[in-house]
Amino acid sequence: MPRSESSSRIHVLGLGSIGTFTAHGLSEIPSRPSVTLLLHRESLLSGYQENGNQMLLTTREGSQIGYSCYDLEVYRKNGWYPEPSSPSSGAMNRSISHLIISVKATQTVSALQPLKHRLDAQSTILFLQNGSGMIDEVNESLFPNPKTRPSYIIGVISHGVTLNRPFDVTHTGFAAMSLGLVPRSEEAPHPQEFSSSYLLDHLPLSPRLNATSYPYTEVLQIQLEKLAVNAFCNPLCALNDAKNGFLFTIPDTRREILTEISNVVLALPELRDVPGVEERFAVDRLEATVNAILTKTADTTCSMVWDLRAGRETEVRFINGYWVKRGREVGVRTPVNEYLVEEVTNRSRR
Repeated sequence: MPRSESSSRIHVLGLGSIGTFTAHGLSEIPSRPSVTLLLHRESLLSGYQENGNQMLLTTREGSQIGYSCYDLEVYRKNGWYPEPSSPSSGAMNRSISHLIISVKATQTVSALQPLKHRLDAQSTILFLQNGSGMIDEVNESLFPNPKTRPSYIIGVISHGVTLNRPFDVTHTGFAAMSLGLVPRSEEAPHPQEFSSSYLLDHLPLSPRLNATSYPYTEVLQIQLEKLAVNAFCNPLCALNDAKNGFLFTIPDTRREILTEISNVVLALPELRDVPGVEERFAVDRLEATVNAILTKTADTTCSMVWDLRAGRETEVRFINGYWVKRGREVGVRTPVNEYLVEEVTNRSRR
C-alpha cells in the first residue's frame, strides 16, 4: 500500500460541530498542513458546494471567517474518490498518516471500516469524540493484531460549538482541547515516533483550538472527569425530556452516580499510584465540578435529549456503559449506571 507523498497530510472524518471546528482550526496553523475532508456521503459534497466551497466559522465576537484550502474525498461505490474527479479517477488507496475522527461514538467502527485498508502501524488516529470505550471496539472489530494497528491519541474538547448547517459553525465558548498518546500494547513495542508526535506537536499551534498535549494518565483523568459529568447529565435529562437545570432537583441521584464513578476510578489499574487521583475524584470534588457546569448550562438541552426525541441511537453505551464495563473489570458494583443504560436503551428502542 503506497504511503502518501506527504506524511504531514491530516484527514478529518466526521464533520459535525467538533469536526468542522477542528478542521477550521487546522487552517489557522502557521505553515498549515494539508487537510483532506472525508465526506462519507454524496450529500455532504452538495452541502460543501452550497457553502461556497468553504468552511465557515462565526467567532464569539460575531465576525465570520471562511477557509477554502481543503482537499476532498467522497465515498461512493465502495471507495474513496478525490473531488473534483474525472472519468479516469480511481479510488484512493494511499495510506493515511494522520486521521482525526469526530463521528458519534456509536458510529466509530462503521465509519472507520471503509478506511481500514488505508490505516496501518504507521498511522495515527485521534479520537476526538464524546464518550469512552470506542478504542476497545475498534481494536476488536478492525485492528485485532497489536503489531499492525495504528497508534491512538485520545482527545477531549470543552469548547462550545454549534453547527448552523453543514460546514458552518459558531464558536460559542472558548475553552480547551486536551490530547494524550495512548501507550501501545506490550505485544507491539515499536516506537511511536513521527506519525503520533505530528498531531501532538501541530494541533497546539492553532490559537483557536487551544490544544495541549499531556501524558496519557493526565489526559485520561481529564476524559474521565468529563465522562462523570455526562454520566449524570445526559441520561437523566434524556429520560425526563428536560434541560440541564432539572438536574438541580435530584441531588441524591447525583450523589449515588458520582459515588459509583469515584469508586471505579480509584480502582482502575492504569491510574494506580498516580499522585492526586484520590483527591481529584473524591465525590465532593466531582459534585462541585458538576454543579459549576450545570450553573453555566442550566438552559442547555443536551444531545441525548435530542437523540431520544428523534428516535436515534444514543451514546449511553459509551458514557454510563463505560462505567458499568470498567466497574465489572475492577470488581466495583454500578447499579445506578446499569439502570440508566437499560432505561435509555429501552426508551430509544420504543
